[in-house]
Amino acid sequence: MKDNNKHLKSKYGKTTKASILLTMSVVMGIMPIFLIMKTISLYSVNELTINHILLYGSLVIVCQLCKAMFYGFSIKKAHQLAYNSLIAIRTDIINHLKKLPISFFRKRKTGDLTKIINHDVEQVEVYLAHGYPEIMVATLIPLVIFLSLIYIDWRIALSLVSTIPIMLFLLAAFNKLWSNQFAQYHQTTKEMSEDLLEYIATMPVIKAFGDNETRTNKVLKTMNKYIKWVKKVASGMAVPMSFIGMFVTGGLVMVAIAGSLLLENGLISTNEFVISIILSGIFVSSFAKLSSFQHQNIVYNNTLNSINSILGEDIPECKQTSDVVNSNQIVINKVTFSYDDKRDAIKDLNVSFKPNTVNAIVGLSGSGKTTIANLVMGFYKTNKGEISIGNKNIANMSEVELNELVSIVQQEVFLFNLSIENNIKIGKKDATRQEIIEAAKKAQIHDTIMSFKNGYDTIVGESGAKLSGGEKQRISIARIILKNSPIIILDEATSAIDPHNEHLIQQSIEALVGDKTIIMIAHHLNTIVKADQIIVMHEGEAIATGTHQELLKSCSLYSELINQEEQAHMWQIRECV
Repeated sequence: MKDNNKHLKSKYGKTTKASILLTMSVVMGIMPIFLIMKTISLYSVNELTINHILLYGSLVIVCQLCKAMFYGFSIKKAHQLAYNSLIAIRTDIINHLKKLPISFFRKRKTGDLTKIINHDVEQVEVYLAHGYPEIMVATLIPLVIFLSLIYIDWRIALSLVSTIPIMLFLLAAFNKLWSNQFAQYHQTTKEMSEDLLEYIATMPVIKAFGDNETRTNKVLKTMNKYIKWVKKVASGMAVPMSFIGMFVTGGLVMVAIAGSLLLENGLISTNEFVISIILSGIFVSSFAKLSSFQHQNIVYNNTLNSINSILGEDIPECKQTSDVVNSNQIVINKVTFSYDDKRDAIKDLNVSFKPNTVNAIVGLSGSGKTTIANLVMGFYKTNKGEISIGNKNIANMSEVELNELVSIVQQEVFLFNLSIENNIKIGKKDATRQEIIEAAKKAQIHDTIMSFKNGYDTIVGESGAKLSGGEKQRISIARIILKNSPIIILDEATSAIDPHNEHLIQQSIEALVGDKTIIMIAHHLNTIVKADQIIVMHEGEAIATGTHQELLKSCSLYSELINQEEQAHMWQIRECV
């Protein structure tokens, strides 16, 4: 992962124009003090005239107007920058996410990513639109005042900043503590977001198993942990900031002492002494604000770290070649793969799927069946060996090229909250209504769709909530039929379906057979007896291959799996009787 916080700041935080305008605003804000003191000085020596009053009064008004104008434009620029950054960051995150492999999404929780895209990106906007202008003003005012005091008398200027090194030392000392506390705060915010999202998403399961109290207590525990860290961060900053503020105020005391000595020795005038005290008071007030804004910088940096955890994620390199895919044959050659670099999910696998054949993969849970599908789809990269389609290594294919060749129907079908037509149309964006209907008929879902009041315009609900599992599976198969890829993977597509829907899905699968290479990861073994090739997986290895009849004779594990399914089927019949 790339650490590019500096790049993020330079890309999304170009504050030059706002900084210049804020500088002008601060200068215009300080100028009236000198003009007023000049007026008082003329009055004290009886040289003040009506012309002086009109001149300096007009200049004060002009300065105040300019201050307001420059500040207004600076805030406008800051907000424009903030909202442009908001759009740019979210756009970059979305564009980056679509290029990342499935393995990234398997290791990151939905709640975490949602929090970053929603909450953390908003924090960048808050900082750039509100925090940054405040910090800039609190920085520029002391700087301008310090330069002004140097002009009056350099000794007074040095007296004012004499306590600043102590304050900076204390800030640096406490900064590490605050950074750790804010990191914990961000972590608990992430955990709370994840738990809340999981709690809402799994509410039907929670209620079904009477686990309401346990899960609710878990969420409340996370929320209490969050509140604890909020309080800890607040209290952890309050006392140190008061202590630091004491040293900032000490600068004003030093100016009063130094100024009195200089005034007594005739080295500065009374007017210069008074204006030094006034400016020092403003300096102390602004510098105290600057110290209190320290937490905003910490929050901003933590936010950039969160954003960088996505944008800094390396995109897999694809060494595209000019090799042409000359068939829909799949060859898995000496492939080894592990999800966690500890236990191999696939071990030295050698399997070939001939063109235009129906292939099935069977085995116990955890034997590596779905892993093969994930690898062929390019969701993960192999640790060793290679997978080729039509003599071309899929590692040398772009995501678009591989997606055109391979389609998958997964056990858990996801439908978008769109019409049935648009959900099927995902398989082919420019498909006509007639093409969609033909695909639906082949998938045995057309009659069901037409029974709905709005037909193909029926909105399926979030994640297809308004449809049954079998209906969602058949819509998913219609999508695949419409896409018309030469290779189709069916990942336990009938595992959780009732017999009626299973029969309809089997008919829809038969519509795919012909000029396609089909890989079926089977849960119900009765669905694969006609397969041209059956591969038996055990602990990540292919222990046998052959037809149904061949494996019944040669593979004890396959025979055992068939017998277990037949016994389960007979048990269901006896229960019904």
